[in-house]
Amino acid sequence: TIVLSFANSMSSCGTSSAGSVSSGPNPNQCTVDLTGVPNAQYLTVTLSDAIDSTGAIGTASATMGALVGDTNADASVNSADIGQTKAQSGSPVSGSNFREDVNTDGDLNSADIGLVKSKSGTALP
Repeated sequence: TIVLSFANSMSSCGTSSAGSVSSGPNPNQCTVDLTGVPNAQYLTVTLSDAIDSTGAIGTASATMGALVGDTNADASVNSADIGQTKAQSGSPVSGSNFREDVNTDGDLNSADIGLVKSKSGTALP
């Protein structure tokens, strides 16, 4: 999911080059839900024909890196990510440790550690 924020409230988020686009969660934001994003790559999402509350029509783009297991967001999966995930195992998922819930099942446990270990050595280009 990518959330794009704008200076003004949005009347329409237009269309997206990838995924499905919707308004919100705030009036000045558009959300793009992505599925099937391949691992270890950068993805640029472009909104076309977005219209703000002043009637301005435009295009907006956002680029994000997709890398399963990169819990510390340093563009590579390694022992630091494994250690960080191990340290959170058994803790409730929160705003500060959600990145360690790598399999997004709502639990921080050995399944997340195993997934991070399996991706060790991968990196963004």
